[in-house]
Formats: sequence, C-alpha cells, structure tokens
Amino acid sequence: MLRNASATSPTPATTMRQVNTTERSEHVFPTFGEAFLYDNSTAGTSPPPENNSAYSPFIVPQVELALLSTIYALIFVVGVVGNLLVGVVVLKVRRMRSPTNYLLLNLSVADLLVLLVCVPAAILETWVVSPWLLGEFMCYLVPYMEFVTFHASTLTIIAIGVERYYAICLPLSCKHILSGSFIARILCALWATAFLTSVPVFFITKFGYRNIDGELVANCETHFDTFGGKLYLTASNVVFYFAPLAILSGLYVVISRNLRGADLQQSIRQRSAERLRLQSRRQVTYMLLAVVVVFFLCLLPYRTLLLLLMYTTASVWQSLGIAGLWKFMAFCRVMVFVNSTVNPILYNLASSKFRLAFRAAFCSDRQDSGPGTNGFTSYNSSRRHPMIATASTRRSPCASVNGSRRTPPELSVYSRSRQYGNELIATDSV
Repeated sequence: MLRNASATSPTPATTMRQVNTTERSEHVFPTFGEAFLYDNSTAGTSPPPENNSAYSPFIVPQVELALLSTIYALIFVVGVVGNLLVGVVVLKVRRMRSPTNYLLLNLSVADLLVLLVCVPAAILETWVVSPWLLGEFMCYLVPYMEFVTFHASTLTIIAIGVERYYAICLPLSCKHILSGSFIARILCALWATAFLTSVPVFFITKFGYRNIDGELVANCETHFDTFGGKLYLTASNVVFYFAPLAILSGLYVVISRNLRGADLQQSIRQRSAERLRLQSRRQVTYMLLAVVVVFFLCLLPYRTLLLLLMYTTASVWQSLGIAGLWKFMAFCRVMVFVNSTVNPILYNLASSKFRLAFRAAFCSDRQDSGPGTNGFTSYNSSRRHPMIATASTRRSPCASVNGSRRTPPELSVYSRSRQYGNELIATDSV
C-alpha cells in the first residue's frame, strides 16, 4: 500500500490525531499511524501539542492491533504455502504443463511477491508507525513492487481470458497462438510491461527525515497531490483495473454464449464425446471466471479509495471518523493480501484435475506418465479411454498424444475441430 509513516516515535498502542480540515493544505496517502490525518504542510516542524483543540487523540486498542497482525500472519502462511504448491504441481506433474496452467503459475509468482515483500512491512507498520524502520531502499522498493505485482497480475488475468477465448471460440487457431514459445514470450513481455509501467512510483515516493521535538525521524511517504501523481494513479486505475474489467467481461460473455450454443447442439446430437468435451470446458471456464471475479472484487476497495483520496476533499473521508477510517484502510489492505492468497484455494475447490495433479505430485503411488504426454493425459487405470484409442500421435500445444491410461470424466477431452471429427483429442487445462 502507498504509505506515509511520518509520525512521532512509537508508543505501546498506535495513536492518531484528528486535524481540522481547514488546516490541511496537501494530500498525502494516509497509512496506519498518527500521520493518518496529519497536516503534512508542517513537514520539518514539530507536531502540535496534545492539548491543541484541533487534535483529539485516538488510540487503536491493543486487541485490534493483535487481531490485524494475526490476520496478516494467517494470510501470509496460507498464501505462501498455497502458491508454492501451485508451482510444485505445475512444474512436477507433466500433465499440468499447459498454456493455462503456465499463466496460473505466473499469477502465483506475482502473488508470492506481494506476500513476501508487502505483508511483513504491513505487520511492522501496524505496531511501529514511526519512524520508518526499513530504510530508504525498502521505502522505494515496497510501493514499487506492489504496483509491479498489481500490474503483472492484471495482465496475467487478461492473458488467461484471451487464452480461454481462443481455446473455446477459435480452436483452429489454438495451435499457432498458444504454443509454448509464444506463451514464454507473452510472459516476458508481461513482466517487462509491469516493471516499466511502475517506474513512476519512484518519483511520487519520498524518503527523508522529519524534525520532531528536536529529533530527526525517518519518514517514508507516497504523494499524489501533484499533477503527475494524480495523472499516474488515475491512469493506473483505468489501464490496470477498469479497462481490463470491461475487456474480460466482454470476453467471458462471448465464451459463455459459445458454450451455451454448444450445449444446445449437444442436446440435439447426444454424442458422449462432445458431452465430455463441453463438461470439461465449462469446468475450466467457470473456475477461471471465479478467479477473475475474486481478483476484481478484492482490489475494488483499494482502487476506490485511491480515487476518493485524489478527487474528494479531506472532509469526505474524514466523515468516517478516525476509528472508522483506520478500520476501512485496514480492510482495503487485507483485501489486497487476500487476493494473493485465495487462488490456490479456488483451484482445489473448482478443479478436479488440479486435485488429482496434487495427489500425483505428492503421493508416491502416483507416477508421472513420461515425456510423451505433453501435459494433457489422464491419471489412473491402465485401460485406454474408448474415445481416444484412435487419437493421432502428432503433438501440439492444443492437442496431444494420450497415454495408455484411461481418462476420467473430469479430465475429459475435446476435438481439435469438427472437420477431423475425433481424430485429434486433448483435454482442457487445469
């Protein structure tokens, strides 16, 4: 989260003071501390005394600080373990090495960066509001990596939606568009874009020292009161939140209509192979749609707060009161971290193939099927599936050879195209 840690020396409980809105001359993103509503135009001077009528002390109860820290710690443990397990499953189980799963792995990498860089800083800031204890390097690194991971996650979510569109609506183009080398280039371009578009954060983040009661106190702030700061944060909201939300909404509407149309045709033909194919497509698509919905819902409070702080007067968000504002800020930060934790849980709840892959990765009696599978074969039984007994032996990113094991319904297959019938069969990802 963007921060302002320019408060007085730490106390046993976090203290915040409410400032008269007429005295505030510039906007600085508030964080969990005394500088929440502090008038930063007084930088370099001592804060007003306790008995100043414009200030009323608010002390965050120790129990609330402990509860918030516990939530952060729980999110950290669950998120780190879950995202690491996603990586193990995708990299260890050859059957899971598909375009969609590589994109999901990239999303897990971005989530891990959020958890490893930002959650420890958040826990520290909860208890030690000021001075900024992490030094100048971390003052710039933490907000920069937050924006990098936000942008990388958003671009990955878009790539997943486009991949689903090609796999379901344009299957004949899938072979050329979703090759392994093409996905690798997409991921490199994605991270390069995320790193470059986050560079302006360095220019709106300031590290320095504030003279408080004759003592220099380390201070880390992220400003958006300047024209450039407002322009960048507004552009970030539009390009990496609202525009992707509109694009993905359109893509999934088209995908949903395509699946409904296929359902209608299947009800007429009553072919078991097509029924299995549609069942697999629906399962994967709905799981990925859930990931998209959770992503945008979790970031909505934070993105909304950015806009409110930039384009409303201080009196609007001060109307919540000090206690209410602190709780709302804590909620926004928790939701950002929950977004980096919940995806592995969704995979296990919604994808039977992922659950099977997890058992294959960690159970000794579940052996991998060898390099010939190319990431798309089934998991158990030595009997071949009747619908893939005549599958072609030519491999591609969208269709591959099936091994000598039976494909269960949840790992069902879909045809490469109607023109070739059932000659070339492959399973969906995840």
